[in-house]
Amino acid sequence: MIGFLLRGVLRDKSRFLFPFSVVTIGVALVVSLVGFMEGVFMGMIDMTANLDAGHLRLVNKPFYDEEHLRPLDRSLAGQKETRVWLKKNSPEQVEWFPRIRWGAILDVPDENGETLSQTPVVGMALDLKTKNSMELKRMKMEESLVSGRLPESPNEMLMGDQLAETLGVGLGQSVTVLGQSFDGGMVADNYKIIGLVKFGVSAMDKKMVLIDISDAQNSFYMEDMITDWLGFLPPQYSLEEYEVVKKDMQEPLKRWIASPPESWAKDDHPLLLSVRDQQNIGAIADKFYVIQSFVVGIFTFLMILVLWNAGILSGIHRYGEMGLRLAFGEPHWKLILTLGIEGLMVGILGAIAGSIFGGAYTYFLQEVGFNMGDNFAQTGMMINDVVRARLTIGGFVQAVLPGIFASVAGTLVASLAIYKRSEANLFRELEAG
Repeated sequence: MIGFLLRGVLRDKSRFLFPFSVVTIGVALVVSLVGFMEGVFMGMIDMTANLDAGHLRLVNKPFYDEEHLRPLDRSLAGQKETRVWLKKNSPEQVEWFPRIRWGAILDVPDENGETLSQTPVVGMALDLKTKNSMELKRMKMEESLVSGRLPESPNEMLMGDQLAETLGVGLGQSVTVLGQSFDGGMVADNYKIIGLVKFGVSAMDKKMVLIDISDAQNSFYMEDMITDWLGFLPPQYSLEEYEVVKKDMQEPLKRWIASPPESWAKDDHPLLLSVRDQQNIGAIADKFYVIQSFVVGIFTFLMILVLWNAGILSGIHRYGEMGLRLAFGEPHWKLILTLGIEGLMVGILGAIAGSIFGGAYTYFLQEVGFNMGDNFAQTGMMINDVVRARLTIGGFVQAVLPGIFASVAGTLVASLAIYKRSEANLFRELEAG
């Protein structure tokens, strides 16, 4: 029976082609829309994670509570032991990298060595000297490097291009870093500017300087000490999966704190955070998903409305057929059941085709993307210039289910009208046709 109904639907273009086309286009558009919105948002999350927060972050609580002051004396000791613990107690997919957040006064001398200008800077220390370092790729240093080169020798510094312009310094010039060491002493160390970088984030380009992590440990007397361990997961992971990984690591972390390494201070208490816990991203994410649901809901409602009307129009044109089938003795419920099955078939075929077209387009945007750098140039958002979509199962679910439901609902609503009309009237419509 199913095969017979399917052949009948496929052969009758008047009742197949239009509903099928509407379902296909509607499903494809919803898949693409959800994929694009998800890709743009997760692109912002990944950009924030790569530059600053990480998908996961292990940080000492005393440092985190006073993070705006960059208190290096609150750093977490035991770098080697911490690396071993993180690899042992986190999934294999998580890659952990140490960073040091520091703040200092940058002193620019004149030709006579006297102070020409000074400004507070926000510093980040990470692995910049290792060839093919994942940190270089994650920070997109080759793309962000406006001029100069990456650090190779001790005490070499990268500076934000806007900060360099403000200070009036250039490549090859020496500057002095004035700050506080781990033990509370005064630090005064000379660095050479060997590269200018532009991340496209105003806050970083105006205030950020980057040095290698080994230079930071040497300058601030932080041997075997780190302020942050950042964990990164593959791109296909979602915010909810970050939370799952964090939750699974909480119990081992409690046991580790209960029997801490000897190098830790008495008040050291590591915190494990996800990107949702930082920079108000959790609240932003919740608002985004509400907006996404609202936009997709409106779009889906319009698609259901069009498909519903398409089903009704198709059913009206078939009133004569319904009258003939009733005249031959077919019961009403069976007639409506077969019409519902036909609508289900059209919906499934359209959903499959729409998923293929929409999924292919979304995959193209995911792998290739398109450049919107000119649109974001004047903003301070942490978002890639190349916008990419993200192919998700949720996108297909939000598109396929309404597509199939709308097709069946439209057909059933049209067929229910036969209860309000006599068989004679339905049969006369066949004669009139």
